[in-house]
Amino acid sequence: MKSITFEEHFTLEEVNNSWPEIAPDPKGVPFDAMMRALEKTQGFTDDDNLIYHDKRIQFMDEQDVKIQVLSYGNKSPSGLTGQISVDLCRKVNDELHDYITKNPERFLGFATLPINEPEKAAAEFKRTVQDFDFKGALISGHAADGFLDQQKYDILFKTASELDVPIYLHPAIVQSEIYQHYYKSEAYSEETAASFSAFGYGWHVEVGIQAIRLLLSGVFDRYPNLQIIIGHWGEFAPFFFERMDVILSADHLAHPVSHYFKNNFYITPSGMLTKPQFDLVKAEIGIDRILYAADYPYVKPENLGTFLSELGLTQAELEKITYKNAEHLLKLK
Repeated sequence: MKSITFEEHFTLEEVNNSWPEIAPDPKGVPFDAMMRALEKTQGFTDDDNLIYHDKRIQFMDEQDVKIQVLSYGNKSPSGLTGQISVDLCRKVNDELHDYITKNPERFLGFATLPINEPEKAAAEFKRTVQDFDFKGALISGHAADGFLDQQKYDILFKTASELDVPIYLHPAIVQSEIYQHYYKSEAYSEETAASFSAFGYGWHVEVGIQAIRLLLSGVFDRYPNLQIIIGHWGEFAPFFFERMDVILSADHLAHPVSHYFKNNFYITPSGMLTKPQFDLVKAEIGIDRILYAADYPYVKPENLGTFLSELGLTQAELEKITYKNAEHLLKLK
C-alpha cells in the first residue's frame, strides 16, 4: 500500500558550503562529533541530504512511499538570526517549490521559517502556503532566546491557525548549558555525549517539553483548530498523559492535557518502527492521530514498506495511517 510520509528532509549545497561562515557558535556543543556519530550508526553523509540526490526516489519506490512531505534538515537557516536567516529561508523555500514543481506527484512541501524574526517568519509562512501551496511548516528546536511559548512567537501559531495548516515541531541541537550539565561526562567519549544530547535521547525530550509548554501557554484555547505534528512516537509525552492530567496544576486551561494531544496533535514514528511504542500511541491518542514518517535520509528503515502490515491492523486502520490521515490533515482531497 502506497504511503504518504512526513519528516523527510533535504538540504541545499549552497547553504551547506557557507555554513562554517554563517552558523551560530555552538558554544561547546560538538556538532562535528554529533555528525560523526550519525555517520557511524546510520551511514549518513551530507550528500545523502541534498535535494537532488538521486537515491531519494529510489528509496521511495523500494519502500512503497507515494509522497514525501519535504522539509529542511540539518544546518537549517531557520536557526540563524537577522536578515541572513530571512534571505536563506526564502531561497530554501523557492528551491523546494521548484523541485516539487518538477515532481508534483511525489513531493509536497513544509516551509522553512526564520523563527527568530517572528513577523517576517509569519509573512514567509503566508507566502509559501498561498503562492506555493506548501502544506505547513517545520520548526526545528527552540528559538535563539528560548522556547516558542513566548508572546512574540504567538504570531507563528496564529498564522498557522488562520492558514489552517499544521506546524511540525522537530528537534534541534540543545543549548550549550543543557549539553554541559546533562549530557557531557568524563566517563564517556565526546561522540557518545553528542549523540546522547541529540538523536540518541536529549533533543527528543526537549521537543516533548516544547510541545507541553505550548499547550500550557493556552495556545490551543486561543486557536482551537491549530494542529501540531511531533515525531518519534510523541517525543516521550504520551507515556505521561495520565500523570499530567492528574497531578500537573493546569486549571487555567479549558481541558486536561491529554485532551489537547488527542485533538490538536498528530504523532509520527520518524523511522522508529517499533510495535510497543506504536501500541502505546494508538492506545493514548487513537489511530486517527497517527501519521507515517521515515526521517529520511537520517534514517533509512529497510522495513518502512512492511512495518505497518505486521501490526495486526484492520484494513481501515492501515489505510488511515498510511495515507488517509495525511490526506485529511493536508486537505489533499
